Amino acid sequence: MRALVAALVLQVLVLLGLLGYAQYPVWFGNEVVLRTVPVDPRDLLRGNYARLRYDISEAPMPEVGVPRVGREVYVQLRRQGRVWKAMETRYSPPPGDFIRGHIRAVRVGSVTVEYGIEAYFAPKEKALELERRLRQGGLARVRIAADGRAALVSVEDTGEGTGEGAGEQP
Repeated sequence: MRALVAALVLQVLVLLGLLGYAQYPVWFGNEVVLRTVPVDPRDLLRGNYARLRYDISEAPMPEVGVPRVGREVYVQLRRQGRVWKAMETRYSPPPGDFIRGHIRAVRVGSVTVEYGIEAYFAPKEKALELERRLRQGGLARVRIAADGRAALVSVEDTGEGTGEGAGEQP
């Protein structure tokens, strides 16, 4: 009986640990605002979501080392007005504010980086409305933990289109 209880407690602790790991940037991270546009409004297999692309998805080429797809990188961010911009890409954490991601493509003079915040899940109607409202672009509120992990908090239009912000992610 003790073995069964211990096994159940261990499973609950593992699940709580995974939840805590995923929510850590939301609870303790610094908030940044990034420019974004929707790429794909929904996926029949994965559910209803808006796929987002950020200005910082195209980051400067790292100055040292060979960039390769899948390699972890740290993109240094600098605030310019309300939004944050990619300034430099490194293979180790830079000083100041940064976000951690993985290289998805290598281009001449830049790399495409994925940060794990590219999908915004919402009910079908909300995802379609979000796509309509963000055609000219929008702003994403993102929280970034000290180690560079990021969590998408909300997406809103820039106020240039119709209505007000899209609100919190469910």
